[in-house]
Amino acid sequence: MSMSSHATAHIFVPRSQHYKGPFGRMFRELPPWTPPNPDTAEADIRTFAAANMTETAGQDDLDNHNLPAGYTYFGQFIDHDITFDPTSSLQRRNDPDKLHNFRTPRLDLDCLYGEGPDDEPFMYDKKRGGMMLIGQVHELDVDGNVTGLTNEPDLPRNVQGIALIGDKRNDENVIVSQFQLAMLRLHNRVYGQLMGQDPDDATAVFAIDRDKFREAQRIVRWFYQWVVWNDFVKRLVKDAIWNDVLVKEDGQLVYRGRFYNWTYQPFIPVEFAVSAYRFGHSLIRPGYQVNLNTDAGLGFGVELPIFDPAAAGNQDLSGFRFFPSRHTVQWDWFFKMASSIEGTFPQPARRIDPKLSSAVQSIPEGPNAPNPLAVLNLLRSWRMEMPRGSDVAIAMGFAPLSIGDAHEDILWHYILKEASQMPAANSGRMLGNVGGTIVAEVFGGLLAGDPLGYVRNAADWSPGDEPVINALLPDGPENDNWEVADLIRASGAPVDNNDVERTIANGKN
Repeated sequence: MSMSSHATAHIFVPRSQHYKGPFGRMFRELPPWTPPNPDTAEADIRTFAAANMTETAGQDDLDNHNLPAGYTYFGQFIDHDITFDPTSSLQRRNDPDKLHNFRTPRLDLDCLYGEGPDDEPFMYDKKRGGMMLIGQVHELDVDGNVTGLTNEPDLPRNVQGIALIGDKRNDENVIVSQFQLAMLRLHNRVYGQLMGQDPDDATAVFAIDRDKFREAQRIVRWFYQWVVWNDFVKRLVKDAIWNDVLVKEDGQLVYRGRFYNWTYQPFIPVEFAVSAYRFGHSLIRPGYQVNLNTDAGLGFGVELPIFDPAAAGNQDLSGFRFFPSRHTVQWDWFFKMASSIEGTFPQPARRIDPKLSSAVQSIPEGPNAPNPLAVLNLLRSWRMEMPRGSDVAIAMGFAPLSIGDAHEDILWHYILKEASQMPAANSGRMLGNVGGTIVAEVFGGLLAGDPLGYVRNAADWSPGDEPVINALLPDGPENDNWEVADLIRASGAPVDNNDVERTIANGKN
């Protein structure tokens, strides 16, 4: 799910068995998919996408009621944590010796912490040592000029509205921006517990305690890692696949993946970054309800598109700008919580299938921009020499799908089609064999390869074993399992409408 269309824009990864780098291949021995007619390949891809990869108005059963919409943007946040290549290009092949993944291939929240308070002090509170800096929503006049500050929390920003965060992409839209803010607040609340300091007291002054700062990082990272594997991945892949990747043996969690393996340290396979994880593009809804603030043009039943280049003012949820006032996200509309209105909220994600919503039909990227996101992904798969989906299925020992048009065998499309053809109860609601295996093995492998993570250091650990988390959430998880919803609750981010109103008025709920 490279949720950001440019996250791994165009990476040329050698097929050599001896190549070792931050990006690699799981199936080097398989030949790449080739277009039926190389002379008209790009035009044929555009024709195929236009005819087969767009939601139809009035189409039934578009929603995935097993997956709340918030997981779409949690998936985007994860993507930004593990991959970023700002040097590559969609329109040319890249020198692999110069290609660099500026994110560590670990679930270590470098998109949150950056290089730390010594090397990137602009992200940290100078007066409250070890706290992440929290900003305030700016008041703007009709011409977009700053006229003041509100109490509504926001990411810290410079005078031009650029977010001062570990990965600029986490300000790409309102929802992921608000999740980044929640994670900043989670760190501050955990660190505040360890320091005996109120994270909401902006008048406090204290020096950093580096041992407690590192302990806060560990707690936040382990909590995050735990829900990535035990909530996010578990929701999306078959139990039979999930159970076989990280296996408990002699009190340790042992990685048993068959296809994703590394020699020295984990890497990001292009089959994952370019194909399997881009299933998340299929989850994107045409629009989202944000909160009940009718004064901000929002409210119950008002859906704003995540991105609309033709929208005026605040009529879409795009980012990379001053955050629109009174757009604080009401999180029980995005994740299942006790306060969610049964049958209405949380909003569901879209089904995992080859039909992409109207929200991603005009992306300002690639040749002849703007382009439908499906076209960009199919072109990228071809130019990066992805294997055929049916060949990957056979290599894994699964019966391949029936292929009509040759473009259906492009690995990304194949994975979406495979999910849509799951048995009725799970059709479009989770990944199939090929997609699920790639996603589960890569996440399981990244966790097993992290020398500082909970998998390597405390196999039986869960968030409930952490006194600080218990202090923040004394009643335990919201549902039966620790979930992303609990990360948000522990952060103190607003959950229901009352929380949102207090947060907008006072800066906290």
